[in-house]
Amino acid sequence: MEKLHFVAGFPRSGSTLMCNLLNMNPDFHATPTSPTIDMVSQMRKVFSHNISYKNMDRMAEAERFEKGVKAYLHAYWEDKKIVFDKNRGWVNKLPIVDKLMGHQDCKVIFCYRNPVEVFQSIESQYQRTIVMENVDENQNDLGFATLLNRVETFVSQKFTLMSAPVSLLEDALHQGHGNRILIVRYDALCSQPQQTLDTIHEFIGEDKMTYDFSKLKQTTFENDAAYNYKFSHKIREGEVKYSPTKINLPQSAVDMINKRFEWIISRIENRR
Repeated sequence: MEKLHFVAGFPRSGSTLMCNLLNMNPDFHATPTSPTIDMVSQMRKVFSHNISYKNMDRMAEAERFEKGVKAYLHAYWEDKKIVFDKNRGWVNKLPIVDKLMGHQDCKVIFCYRNPVEVFQSIESQYQRTIVMENVDENQNDLGFATLLNRVETFVSQKFTLMSAPVSLLEDALHQGHGNRILIVRYDALCSQPQQTLDTIHEFIGEDKMTYDFSKLKQTTFENDAAYNYKFSHKIREGEVKYSPTKINLPQSAVDMINKRFEWIISRIENRR
């Protein structure tokens, strides 16, 4: 592995499409939703709390541990050149990544979609598979009892499917990493895919490439059954096309979503 970058962002915002587009470049390898961040987190947890490590001088062992995790990352992607690891959790983890990698060259592609459309897409999938519970519904059935309950659940201040990516992005910006995060709008990716990919190439410092979107194929796989088919990761092969959802929300729901995500909507959509 020569370079490591990350794909993060909202759910239902084109990250699967993004990764499959990137995989059209023979120098790129973009993953489906990846457990790499969990592996790194677990190794960090063991180093922090394992009794054998606690019996050591861990400050003296820290450099050895960092080299070990770096070696794991490089070995895992040994046969790849430029890797894009997809997981929403990476966006504010750049300080840890920098320490492990020994440089500050890793960057984040943050996939954005208007939050109202994100919820519409989530709700559309929920209705399409209504005979199965959402994976969170078993623990919080009242939070899914009505449409407005579902809006309240997903836009709450807690680390929910919609709220967490925004909170992590906000934290990353507060840490001063805004210059290493490229926000890619889903509508722009669909309407101007070549221009959007040109921007990504420039952002990560790679030569531009002309993409033939008629040759777009599904190259990532995620087992949608794991989430009761609530979040499809299938793309339309051979074209890049935006398909709006057909779920109509009451104005009270739209207002609730817009209020919760006002800062990110203002930051991104007012800069067209």
